[in-house]
Amino acid sequence: MTSLAQMVQLRLSGMAGSPRQLAVSRLAAMLGRTDLPSRSELTALRPATRVLILGFAAWIGLVGVMTLSAVISLELSTVTAPTWFGSRSPAAKASDARAAAGFENIVQRPLFSRNRQGFVAAEPAAAPPPPMATLDSGMTLKGVFMSDGVAKAFLITTQNPLGVWVQVNGQIDGWRVAAVTPEHVVLEGQSEKLTVPLHASGR
Repeated sequence: MTSLAQMVQLRLSGMAGSPRQLAVSRLAAMLGRTDLPSRSELTALRPATRVLILGFAAWIGLVGVMTLSAVISLELSTVTAPTWFGSRSPAAKASDARAAAGFENIVQRPLFSRNRQGFVAAEPAAAPPPPMATLDSGMTLKGVFMSDGVAKAFLITTQNPLGVWVQVNGQIDGWRVAAVTPEHVVLEGQSEKLTVPLHASGR
């Protein structure tokens, strides 16, 4: 049992030390050595060479930190906060407002317009009221048909010069046939009344 615990402890200590040893061995391999230079080797170098090596190492470390921070910021920029996390920060709202204002300027001054003025839709003009139809009073009654409760009048008008048969309550040129008798026909329209005798025209 004791040997098993010692084995686990040795394995864990080896795992803890292995990343550091791996990094040291890779760094030494980059320098073309099997291991890193010792302190005595560094102190044996000239001061200018020592400063140059330390500056180079600091520069490599700074580049590594900047690269890591750029990767982290890029990853975080693609992540959107959930709605339950809270409202957006005032800086983000201000940035959105500035972007919207910039787009509004583009809409107001379009690139492909000759005078760079936005299109303004004209107010639709109100449709004029339909003109009042003028009633044709120059009608001629050329015939009357009355049989079994059906009464028709044969009328000739300006729009119907060949004539047309119209029943009681029928429409012709804006007039309504109100009554048909053997002697005349009575027409009504627009609060007017017109009586047309047979074979004649007039009021």
